[in-house]
Amino acid sequence: MGSFNVIGLGSSAGGLSPLKEILSRLPNKLNAAVVVVQHLPAMYESNLDRILSKYTAMPVIKVTKNAHIEPGIVYVIAEGKFMTVKNRCLTIRKRLESEKINKAIDIFFTAMANDFRERSIGVILSGAGFDGIEGAHEIERYDGLVIVQDPETAQFPLMPSALIANDHPDYILTPKDIATKIIERIQKQSSNKIQYP
Repeated sequence: MGSFNVIGLGSSAGGLSPLKEILSRLPNKLNAAVVVVQHLPAMYESNLDRILSKYTAMPVIKVTKNAHIEPGIVYVIAEGKFMTVKNRCLTIRKRLESEKINKAIDIFFTAMANDFRERSIGVILSGAGFDGIEGAHEIERYDGLVIVQDPETAQFPLMPSALIANDHPDYILTPKDIATKIIERIQKQSSNKIQYP
């Protein structure tokens, strides 16, 4: 199989609505893997994978163990975990009690940038924290794409606003336009034509 993109969707509080909007607008057959890195309470079992599966025809998998990453699949981080990717393999580890600040987005985006380089697409959505800034810098270092949800459309604008203040994202867009920009980027980089549903 040829090269493919990885789309990292990082979100925290208020992230469900834009996640549903973006996934519902992505083509079913996409030369990219989608990885959802949502801040989740560690003490409760998450059903985010089941919720998101209603908004896309792509298979949606909660990542509870190490897995080979493939295009056309949506991977959702499990509760209480941090996730990285190396040599196209998603690796899961438990989030330690000492890791009070959730850096799941930074951790995944940094690994994604190092593994997929210019084929990395990092998206920061609604959230109340500062996660994602370090990861965005790493994506940009490898000429990947960084997109931020327009804070005016976010239920919790702090996380996208913090990234805008501390970085130079390529685009600041509504969730609808984020999906369009992702498709444009993949079309430019892919030799395979995207088949729309």
